[in-house]
Amino acid sequence: MLRSDVPFGLTGILVCCTLGLLWQIGCDSGKPASPSEPKPSAPGEAAPSAATLSGSTGQPAQPSPPDHYGDRVVEGIVKLGSALPPARPLQLTADPVCARLHGGKPVFPQGRDVGAEGLLPHVFVYIKRGIDGKYTPPSEPVVLDQRSCIYVPHVFGILCGQTLSIRNGDPTAHNVHALAKKNEAFNIAQANQGAQATKVFNRSEVMLKIKCDVHNWMEAYAGVLTHPFFAVTAEDGAFRIPRLPPGKYTVEAWHELFGTMSQEVDLTTAAGAKLEFVYKKSP
Repeated sequence: MLRSDVPFGLTGILVCCTLGLLWQIGCDSGKPASPSEPKPSAPGEAAPSAATLSGSTGQPAQPSPPDHYGDRVVEGIVKLGSALPPARPLQLTADPVCARLHGGKPVFPQGRDVGAEGLLPHVFVYIKRGIDGKYTPPSEPVVLDQRSCIYVPHVFGILCGQTLSIRNGDPTAHNVHALAKKNEAFNIAQANQGAQATKVFNRSEVMLKIKCDVHNWMEAYAGVLTHPFFAVTAEDGAFRIPRLPPGKYTVEAWHELFGTMSQEVDLTTAAGAKLEFVYKKSP
């Protein structure tokens, strides 16, 4: 019973709130749970399946956007089938700071690195043909550092429109000279340790050479692509390109001394492919 001494306006408010609360409880008790919003896939993970995207409503998933990732994988190794002649160490004495940073130890050109059983690092492997659609460049920059008078990394991939952050980590002067053919070339000085600059490439270019005019042994190579399906071989010559959509592809391997090799793969039904690239001849 409602008290008669409570003003009519307050009584009406209490009745409305009570009825509204009871109605809400009754609706919630019989209401099916809403499907949770799918979280974006982390790099290296397969994209959500159609069942996940459609939730529990039984409705079909929305069509995938143009930059939707798939679940196919291309992986393998790159190796050299013949021995390389012994490499000559770099002459770092032209800059005493560079020589001191390496503690007097010999330093060899990175392009001549060869691992056990001829396995090759620093090889850029990418999907040359078969990728359609538009891929949004990551917001995180690719960092090109100058450490101990060496470019780190020596070979890297970057998307068109993605920021390249160039840093001087050495207590000596460098300059960064991009010998671009399809993109805008640049030549910037970084005289002091800690100097930074940013650049963006807008056109696909494989490969774009970067060098230091102050230290002629310093070289780096960028694979500029419109899509993220690339890798650089590790010290063991291994590479892995995940999250490919179904399709037929041309996979190309590039090495600064040995050139390019390519193979065709059909991933329309297969879940993945394992490849081996073997360079037969020395330069």
